[in-house]
Amino acid sequence: MNIPNEASISFFDCGEHTIKVIASFTSGKEYVFVDDQLVSEKRSFRFKSEHTFMLDGQQAIIKVSIASLIRGPYLIEFWLDQQLIDSDEWDMKRIKQHVKQAQADIPRWKHVASFIIVVTLCGALGAFVGFSLATFLKG
Repeated sequence: MNIPNEASISFFDCGEHTIKVIASFTSGKEYVFVDDQLVSEKRSFRFKSEHTFMLDGQQAIIKVSIASLIRGPYLIEFWLDQQLIDSDEWDMKRIKQHVKQAQADIPRWKHVASFIIVVTLCGALGAFVGFSLATFLKG
């Protein structure tokens, strides 16, 4: 699975288990893994979402909440048997640093290739609209 550049990655330890939470800031996609096994996945555009699963016979809940879409913070909490075990907070400064680092890791040729594709598609769309408009007005 490719992790999006604009996603937070939080880790929580519980006994012998490692819980990984991936939450995308732009697509709303959220994944919860226990020991690298996917246990919950959803797309949420709400300010709060929950992922419930069983961990060693106990109910575990991952809560993802957003105070503000513009300023953040994004709060990811790990609850086990109705007790808060750990949490991770992503403020806008941390999000921007994470995205900047992820973009720096992208090879230069991918940036150039993306630019060429966008310019080509925009040119093709412009030609299509121009041709359609000229044909329509010509009558």
